[in-house]
Amino acid sequence: MRTTLTLDDDVAVAVERRRREQRHSLKQEVNELLRVGLLNVDRMPVEHPQPSFEPLDAGECLMPNIDNVAEVLSIAEGDEHS
Repeated sequence: MRTTLTLDDDVAVAVERRRREQRHSLKQEVNELLRVGLLNVDRMPVEHPQPSFEPLDAGECLMPNIDNVAEVLSIAEGDEHS
């Protein structure tokens, strides 16, 4: 199959360096690297980016004590809450 492939600069440099070291043609080197990559791509652990969180100051708590749920509901909804 013939195709046009645009390589990022860093990838092109690395491929060219390996091509010269191995004394391969560009076609041989790209095919070899793709074969190895395709065989190993599913074996590589997937790196999930760690989420970053910014702290948020929610201000002062409006309830003096939130341990008693019935009391909090009574204050928030009135004594007639269900």
